[in-house]
Amino acid sequence: MPEPVMLPSLPPASLGARSAPSAPERTNRLTYDDEVFLRSATVIGVPVVGQTAWRFPTEIPAEAVQGVVDELARGPLNRLVVRPTALGARSRWVPATSAEPVRLRPGRLAPDQVMAWLDSTADQVPFDPVRGPLWAFFVARTTDGGTVVAYNASHVVADGGMKLGAVIAAVRRQPLPRLPLDEVEPEVTRRVDRRDARTMARAAARGLRAARRAGKPPVLEAQSSERRPVPGPRPDDDVVHEVAFAGADCPVAEWNAAVERAGGTSNALQVAISVEVLLEAGIVRPGEPVKMSLPVSLRGEGDLRSNATSGVSIAVETELRDGVGRVTDLAHIRERSKQEFSALFKGTRPDPIAHIAPLAQMIPDRVAKSLLKNVVTPLGLASNLGRPDPDFVAPFGVAADSIVFRGLALGATRGELRRMRGGVTSWWSEVGETCNLGIRALDPDAIPDSERLKEIVTDVYGRWGLVPSFW
Repeated sequence: MPEPVMLPSLPPASLGARSAPSAPERTNRLTYDDEVFLRSATVIGVPVVGQTAWRFPTEIPAEAVQGVVDELARGPLNRLVVRPTALGARSRWVPATSAEPVRLRPGRLAPDQVMAWLDSTADQVPFDPVRGPLWAFFVARTTDGGTVVAYNASHVVADGGMKLGAVIAAVRRQPLPRLPLDEVEPEVTRRVDRRDARTMARAAARGLRAARRAGKPPVLEAQSSERRPVPGPRPDDDVVHEVAFAGADCPVAEWNAAVERAGGTSNALQVAISVEVLLEAGIVRPGEPVKMSLPVSLRGEGDLRSNATSGVSIAVETELRDGVGRVTDLAHIRERSKQEFSALFKGTRPDPIAHIAPLAQMIPDRVAKSLLKNVVTPLGLASNLGRPDPDFVAPFGVAADSIVFRGLALGATRGELRRMRGGVTSWWSEVGETCNLGIRALDPDAIPDSERLKEIVTDVYGRWGLVPSFW
């Protein structure tokens, strides 16, 4: 009998033991994190989509993929947003009545066409948080006899933990509970929405008082950038930019050998490579510490939140060695990560957003739009998914030989990306004898396209004794 499904937590593997997440509020309402992604899509027009792509060595029947989709449609992933009827109330979740069928690409793809096809799937099914759909599956056969399956989901409805957990449950034919929870709000009326607005107003007032006691200004401010100033206007600011991405495979044995030589961990090497890509691109300078964000899941058993992710930031030391910007000390990455995550789970690390989250969720869209236009993205972010559950690696009966994880920011213009001043985001996973680093570059000037990013990744890998093969 298969083990019962728990929506997985995805902490960095180097952490070791950690405290269990506290039980979340049982509610049918969107969380603050859900709301951030909802407004990114509906207010500023840049929806964020998480994409998982499996590469299989054999042909996978579309019917096998459809079987998993049918099971997913019965679970918590299949939900839609209903906007509130009262000012200040939170949006809420309702079950979707249908799911997008699997889309099979006609003909066959050459292996070097796979990434272009994966890019194209983002436009094939536009996601709508209110009308749906919010997730979809795509299948393409390759000329070498293999299959690629893409699993796209709006970040409004799923972070990494929800995406993986929902698929694992579907594969095991163990449907998870789905929203709405009738015992929480058996009937939603305007009166119920007004009651929720009053609850949020009290929470916002408490948060503002707590922020004042903590010495923090009770205002909503965009995340500050520690790098370059906001660039001036340019002629191509309104051009939609195809963000550079590289999916780099290498043998697990070679990756582990590089880790052992440097006396670090897989997580530390992923962070170091991400920083060295920033250095090679000229986005940061050697000799200066680089701020890296490390996400971690707070999802526990029975947790139906669409987004349940937090994270910490560490400063990574860099140096100029033989004329090249390098990260040579993996031990400090590991130790700083452990310290920060330990503080997070012990509750001794203050969350700068916690106090103002209720107020931020209450403000109307027109106010949110003026605030969000100045938000910047992290300089560097590294998500380590480790070795996924076997049922996720082989959801259709055959084990994948590689899996790419990545995020897509759809429709962002070069001007928007310049104002957000992002650097790189990376995702690492290990499947069988292969590990994959998916890396996205958000600076349209320093890394203008995927070919340039592949060149940089190849150079950086070489310094660690690694040779990447790209999707």
